[in-house]
Amino acid sequence: MSKGRVEAFSDGVFAIAITLLVLTIGQPQRFDDLAAELVRQWPGYAAYMVTFAVIGIMWFNHHVIFGHLARVDAPFLYLNLLLLMTVAFLPYPTGILGEALRHGEGARVAAVAYSIVMTLNAFAWAALWLYASGRRRLLHDSFPEEQRGITTVLFVVGSMVYIVGIGIALINAYACLAFHGALAAYYAVDPISRGLRRERR
Repeated sequence: MSKGRVEAFSDGVFAIAITLLVLTIGQPQRFDDLAAELVRQWPGYAAYMVTFAVIGIMWFNHHVIFGHLARVDAPFLYLNLLLLMTVAFLPYPTGILGEALRHGEGARVAAVAYSIVMTLNAFAWAALWLYASGRRRLLHDSFPEEQRGITTVLFVVGSMVYIVGIGIALINAYACLAFHGALAAYYAVDPISRGLRRERR
C-alpha cells in the first residue's frame, strides 16, 4: 500500500472524529430560560474545545511524521490503525466528561476515563514512531541520525507525561482538562520539526 493512500485514509478518520465532537455537547433540557441553559452548558464547550485542539494538532503532527517517512509497511499500517482507533474514540469520553462537569456528578471518574484514553493515544503515537524510526526502518535517508534519538526520547517521555493526567484527574476534573489543553499547546509547536530546524543551523 502506498504511503499516500494510508495518509489519505488517516485524514478521513481525523476529519470524522473532529466533526463528531460537536455532538458531544448536550442539548438544552429546558427552553423556558434558554439563555441561562446555554450558559450552563459551558463545561461541554470547554471539553469540546480542548479535544478539538488535541485532534487538530494530532492531525498536523501525523502529517509531519509521514513527511519524514520514505515508505510504509504492513506492521506500520496496523500501528497506524491502532492510533486511529484511539483518535476515533475520543468524542465518547469527551462527551461524558462535558456532561459530568455540567451535572456536577461523576466528574472525577469521567476525567480519569478521558485521561486513560489520552494516555493510550500517546502510547500509540510512541509505538508508531518507535517502529518507523527503529534502525531507521522507514525514515528518509535525509532525516538526521542525531535528531532520531532526540525525537524518540520526546515520544517516550511524552507518553509517560500523559500518565500524570490520570493522577490529576483523581484530584480535580477541571485541572485535568486544563492539563490536556496545556499538552495540546506544547505539541502545537511541533517539537520534531523544531528540532530539525535547530539541527540544520
